[in-house]
Amino acid sequence: MGNPVIHFEIGGPDGPALRQFYTDLFGWDVQVQGPEMGNYGVVMWTEGGIGGGIMETTEEMDMPVRNYVTFYIEVDDLQAALDRISENGGSTIMPPTEIAPEVGSVAMFMDPAHNAIGLYSVPPAMEGDLPPKSDAPPVVHFELGGSDAAALEDFYTKIFDWKINAMDMGGGMTYRLVQQEPDNYGGNGIGGGIFEHMEGMPPNAPGIAVEVNDLQAYLDKAVSLGGTALMQPNEIPGGFGSLAIFNDVAGNRMSLFKSP
Repeated sequence: MGNPVIHFEIGGPDGPALRQFYTDLFGWDVQVQGPEMGNYGVVMWTEGGIGGGIMETTEEMDMPVRNYVTFYIEVDDLQAALDRISENGGSTIMPPTEIAPEVGSVAMFMDPAHNAIGLYSVPPAMEGDLPPKSDAPPVVHFELGGSDAAALEDFYTKIFDWKINAMDMGGGMTYRLVQQEPDNYGGNGIGGGIFEHMEGMPPNAPGIAVEVNDLQAYLDKAVSLGGTALMQPNEIPGGFGSLAIFNDVAGNRMSLFKSP
C-alpha cells in the first residue's frame, strides 16, 4: 500500500487575511493555534477530503518564497524517508521536527523537479481518531509538475509506492493519475496527478484542488474576495469533470474542481 497524502498547507505573509479569505470562500473551519505554534490555522477535516493548515510566513523563516501551496505525505519514519529521497535525487529542506508530543512530527523535501513537499509522521495516539469534519468544500486532489513527468513518476513510485495510471489527454499530453490511498488519519488520503510542465505554464509548484458544486459561482466569489481568476470553467478531456483556476489573496494558484 502506498503512502497517502493526508494534509495540505497554504502559506502567505498575511495569515489573518489568508484565513479570512478561505473561511469566507469555502466556509472552512479554521482553528488558530497560539503564538507558540506560529498562529498556525488548522483547517478541520472535511467530509470527502483531507484537513490542512494555513501558515503565516515571516521574514525570519528560512524560505525561498513567502507564499506557497503544498501537501504532506504520511510516513512511519521521517528520517528513513528523507534518506531514500536523497538516494533518488531529492534533497532535504527541513529535517524531522516535532510539532507537539500528541500532534506528530514533520519534515520537508525537494523532489528532482524542485517541488517542495512535506512529510508527516502521525503519533500512535492519533491513529484511527477522526478529527472534526464538516460539509464544506473538500480538498480532493493534489498535483505535481515537472519538465520530465516520467522521471517524477519513477521518483514517487520508488519512494512512496504510489500506484499511477498514465492517461492520454490528447494533444500529446499524458496525465499520470495517482490513485487514492487509505490511511489511518482522517479516513482516506486523496489522489492526485503528475503532469509534464509545458512552455507557457506557470512556474513549477505543487497544487491542490477543491471540489465544489458550481465552478462559476465559487470563481466569482474568489474574485469578489480579492482573488484573481486565472482560468474560467473548462471541461477536462476524457469526461473527468471540469476545472477553474484562481490566485488567492497571497498569490497562490488554486484549482476548483467539479465532478462529472
